[in-house]
Amino acid sequence: MIEGCNHHSPRGAGHGALHRACIGAAVLAVASGCSVDQKREVAAYRELAGLEAAADFAADSPLSLEVALRLAAHHNERLGIEGENLVQALAARRRAAATLLPTLDLFGTSTVRENVGGGGGGTDSGGSSNTARNTIFDGGLRAQYTLLTGMTDFAAASALDATIEQRRWLLLDLRETLLIETARAYYSVAVSEQLVRVIESSARVQAERLRDIRGRQEVGFARPLDVAQIESQVSATAVALLNAQNAQRNARSALSLLTGAAVHESPLTDGFAPDSGAGESLEELIALGLAHRQDVVAADAAVRAARRTVDAEIGRYYPTVTLNLDYFLTRQSVPTERDWSALLTLNLPLFSAGRIDADVRGAWSRFRQELLRFSLTRRQAETDVRIAHEQLRSAGLRVKELDRQVRAAAESLRQAEAAYAAGLGTNLERITAQDQALSAELSLARERYALKVAHLELRRSLGTLAADTLADLPRAPVRRFEGVPLPESPFINAPGLPAAPVAAGAAREGG
Repeated sequence: MIEGCNHHSPRGAGHGALHRACIGAAVLAVASGCSVDQKREVAAYRELAGLEAAADFAADSPLSLEVALRLAAHHNERLGIEGENLVQALAARRRAAATLLPTLDLFGTSTVRENVGGGGGGTDSGGSSNTARNTIFDGGLRAQYTLLTGMTDFAAASALDATIEQRRWLLLDLRETLLIETARAYYSVAVSEQLVRVIESSARVQAERLRDIRGRQEVGFARPLDVAQIESQVSATAVALLNAQNAQRNARSALSLLTGAAVHESPLTDGFAPDSGAGESLEELIALGLAHRQDVVAADAAVRAARRTVDAEIGRYYPTVTLNLDYFLTRQSVPTERDWSALLTLNLPLFSAGRIDADVRGAWSRFRQELLRFSLTRRQAETDVRIAHEQLRSAGLRVKELDRQVRAAAESLRQAEAAYAAGLGTNLERITAQDQALSAELSLARERYALKVAHLELRRSLGTLAADTLADLPRAPVRRFEGVPLPESPFINAPGLPAAPVAAGAAREGG
């Protein structure tokens, strides 16, 4: 421990002016440090995610897929919540950086002392007592600077840099997730509305046939069985229509929740035309997904943050040196002529009851945990690409087959109607043909929209959905750790970890 002081002659007018200037500067610094530009902080993550350009949309006006996606990206609270996580990470990084810099405080200490003295005798004999009260006030500026921290603060700041990188990419990953959820809800509405139209058309035809068969029964050309069969079919179609209308209303509510807009009566204009694709192989798509998936990049940054946290915990074993400096603007305590004092503190942990060791063990465990999570995220990304690729391929084949089925069912219904009209067929054959035609039309309507969703699902699995569907988005941030070897652990052998070599010493565990 080191102390220092300086003795001066009595303070003059120039010294008082210096004191007043120091006090004014300190007050000004405090006042300026109390303001927080919240608008700027919110705008930072909204600009990163491309949330500034809201789509022009009036309640219940026509809604295209792109407008629905823009509304979701602009209004949905989930992106704002994740964006605030980024703001908090930035604040934590700034706080960690501040520990590397000196601090300056304005301090004041007031001490009140009361001395009681008596003389002459007791109160009965007319004695007297005196009470004296002294107030001593010291005030000035106090500076503190940590000269040596065992690199703990540097490692902690570096870990928070990686955490900020992780939060940036998690925000972009959430945007991709929100967009695909909105696209699913949008086409769920489109499918339900198409089903309603198809069922309504079929119901009108069946109602007309019911009237016709009842008229034929009245003149003796139809049996009661024929009437009962058609009535049963009409009732079944009415139930299917009620179910489709209920699904339509529910899908509209889900879309309104995602977009944050009144879209309950908005006609859908779609406007999305899936491209034929560049014909990339599955292996090329997997490589593209691993390179662009935002959650993979975020998991990579999480591993690096956890590794630097290990270094920060290990640094607690090393000594710290702190310098404290007090400069008195006014001093009434003894010695009153002292203007400043300094204290140099050295702290070396000798026995911490295992607390540091436990924290280091926990940090290593979290690092290994993040490595496993990174491996799982990469394997999940690869699986998502494989599934999306297969779904797109099979959806295209199903659309072709269902198109043939619809044409065949329509021809079968035409022939059944002609045979029944000529008296060569039965009413049951005609009803069966009607059911087959309706089922084929409904399946084709669903599958055509499923094909569009499959295209979007593939883009989501590659991490390019927002870039491919929304124009004028800001460029994705540069990957901070691109090309930097990933830290690894010799105790973790997960199948999803990259096979790239690791720099010497990067994977060494110890402390």
